[in-house]
Amino acid sequence: MHQMHRFSTCILLLALLLASCGGAPPPTAGLPSPTAAPSGPSTAAPPTPIPSPTPETPPTTSLPEPTPAPPATSQPEPTPVPSPPPTVAPPPPTASPAPASPTPVPPEASFTGAIFFLRGGALWRLDAGGERLITDQVREFAPFSNGNVIAVVRETGRQFDVWTVQRDGSDLRRITNDRTVEASLSWSPDGAALIFAAADVGEPLPQTWPEWAVWCNASQVVVVDVASGQRQTLANGCDPALSPDGRRIAYSAPPTQGDPALASGAPVAGNAIRLINRRGENAWNFARADGPDASAPNAGMLVYAPAWSPDGASVTYHRYLGMQIEVDINLSEIGGSFEGKGRPFAEGAGWLLPVRFAPDGRRAAIIEHNYSDARGFGGYDAWSVQIVALDGARTVDLPQGPVTMLGGSATRLPRAASAAWSPDGTRLAALLPSGWRPDAPLDEPFDPTGAESPGEVWLWQPGTAPSVRLIDNVDFASPLAWLP
Repeated sequence: MHQMHRFSTCILLLALLLASCGGAPPPTAGLPSPTAAPSGPSTAAPPTPIPSPTPETPPTTSLPEPTPAPPATSQPEPTPVPSPPPTVAPPPPTASPAPASPTPVPPEASFTGAIFFLRGGALWRLDAGGERLITDQVREFAPFSNGNVIAVVRETGRQFDVWTVQRDGSDLRRITNDRTVEASLSWSPDGAALIFAAADVGEPLPQTWPEWAVWCNASQVVVVDVASGQRQTLANGCDPALSPDGRRIAYSAPPTQGDPALASGAPVAGNAIRLINRRGENAWNFARADGPDASAPNAGMLVYAPAWSPDGASVTYHRYLGMQIEVDINLSEIGGSFEGKGRPFAEGAGWLLPVRFAPDGRRAAIIEHNYSDARGFGGYDAWSVQIVALDGARTVDLPQGPVTMLGGSATRLPRAASAAWSPDGTRLAALLPSGWRPDAPLDEPFDPTGAESPGEVWLWQPGTAPSVRLIDNVDFASPLAWLP
């Protein structure tokens, strides 16, 4: 019994000795003591799988936790909810191209290409990206056929000169610098030269009689090499128009007859539409107006505003017959470019701007300024645009009697002060008064004040009412150009 007690005592002592040396893993693993973690490398693994506070540390490192995603990687988030700023940011780029326009850009289905217009005396462009300012102080402009460069007449101080500018407003270059006033710009087909009228007067080309006649008497037809600025005078006269092939120029010769009713005695009647080549040679009278007492085919006070058909086969012009029954009567005529012999295809009142052909040459747009409107109306009420289809014939009643005209149909848009054909020739951009509506009565003024205030550009398909408003705040009677 005593030996057994001694044996048990030895066993107990041996167990205590082993425990004090840490060599028995079973007792250590079963102990819940927190001191086990820092005791050595074998204890570093247990804290990792244990769901302890350690996961709260990763947010500062923005690792795979869901919380770092909104602040650090907000762009890839498919939903705009986590971050309002990215949701608000995209709209400004879509609206920013047209910051100056109070109206939205129309759907692409309604409008393609680029429209050039004047606003506040500055040249602007509207395209699918919105509105863009090109250059300021512009009186007149003529884009080259591809629209990449535009010739402009700018008024700087009291001087009117020709400049060129790129479509995006860059590379503004002065081409002329003199005391004459330039007007009626035409590009050569290769873009190397500009043809225009230059008058030694103090005002831009007027669109009324007899002021036009006085201006034309002081004017010359000029061609300028764009690259060098070299200038050549081709003839005395105004309204030059270059043929599509660039070989011939049609222009209005200066009037030669005075009017006893005018105190100035300046020549205001009797002139011709003349054709010359690019060197100013081989001039001939395409059409003549021999004065108020002349008979057909040379009847009338003046012929003016020549324009070429797109194929160069025909030339149009207007014949100002003078006042008849309180209306200034005009006939628009067209003739073969090598033989003349013009025939009437439209009538108008007041003063007419050069014909604008549709791209296919089968229809013609005529802008009319009836400045002597017997109703006493002014502003937009004195303007209209007439579209004539040049096939067929029709009869028109005039003060001198019925006149048979080319063109089986004619459509008029009252109160339109400017127009330009779309590149495909299906529609026009038309300038109408602000607040225009198709049901406004025509027997009373749209604006009783007759103000020449800014207007709106609308899409118009002849035969229907204008349907889509494109541009607001366009200068009164601003020229328009619509290019691809």
